[in-house]
Amino acid sequence: MLLYLKAHLHLQQTATFIIQQIKYHRFCASIIRAFLLLVGITSFSTFGSIPVSGNFTASATCPAFQSFRKETNPDNTHLIINRRYEALSINNKDWQWVQLRILGASPAVRWVNKHCGTADFKLNGNTASNSNANNNNQQTQNSCQTPNDFDSYVLAATWQPGFCEHANYKGRKPECNAINSGEKTISHLTLHGLWPNKRSCGINYGYCDSQATLNLSSATIKTISPWMPNFFYQNSFGEYQWKKHGACQNLNDDDYFLTAIDLVKKVNASPIGLYIKQNIGKTVSVSEFKNQLTQTLGTNAVNRIRLSCSKGRYLTEVQLNLERDFNPGDNLVSQLEKAPKSSRFQGNCKNMIHIEESGR
Repeated sequence: MLLYLKAHLHLQQTATFIIQQIKYHRFCASIIRAFLLLVGITSFSTFGSIPVSGNFTASATCPAFQSFRKETNPDNTHLIINRRYEALSINNKDWQWVQLRILGASPAVRWVNKHCGTADFKLNGNTASNSNANNNNQQTQNSCQTPNDFDSYVLAATWQPGFCEHANYKGRKPECNAINSGEKTISHLTLHGLWPNKRSCGINYGYCDSQATLNLSSATIKTISPWMPNFFYQNSFGEYQWKKHGACQNLNDDDYFLTAIDLVKKVNASPIGLYIKQNIGKTVSVSEFKNQLTQTLGTNAVNRIRLSCSKGRYLTEVQLNLERDFNPGDNLVSQLEKAPKSSRFQGNCKNMIHIEESGR
């Protein structure tokens, strides 16, 4: 009996010790996580990156991502051309992404694509470079930056009132200022972008020509401005879309944007756009939205469509997959049915979503 009591006591002490250790390590993990958030690092995967010392000078108004894999940009921070930023790390030895400290951003530590500027930093005592010559060599080796080496397109059509009301764009989008103030009313889908896509590259297919420049005719700008409202005020968003996406396909810049606008018009006039416009100012069920489209477009077409929401609740975008060699003259159903399947229709949206009306 005495031996039994001693053994029982020992087991209790052991169990108590284990519980204390678990609590201690959980506490330590919490402290580490809080520290990482404080300095702007939001994923333990950051430890897989390679530290660098030096600067990075922006040459394009590229987005600065909190996570380049998920393309998260919570406060819509973009680089400012010719501004020099402190470089902190690169994603790997054959780096495609560089981590910068961007004062004023929250969090301040962000990732940008290497083609968005010029590197002037050192790695393990050696100077890293992404000069044009090196870029050309790397592009030959890296099929995710090879022009016309894509297998499909993604057409991203924005519901501008939802984006402008709920995105933290820090006043950098004059079209949103005009929409939110009531100066401009938008009640149709607009163009975010027409993106050549390569399945094996995930979100990394782009920046195929570091020298790409946008030179649209005044007639083209006049035609596309109502469907890409940033062009009413500036060309910066169009320049970014052309540099990252447009330069990876073989249409010239005028034809590329005009083709994209024609596609958005087609989507806007389809059951997709009609359903959105019929429900402006209302909260709707995603499943009901999908059912309505399935009845009119068919299951195969709907399987190529994905919604995107701000904060999971406010509709901001509809993304449609198209085949690489789509025929602009085909109807929307034919264009969709030939494309690769998308991820789930609901995307990052919750079960119930709100379709904002223009203005606040």
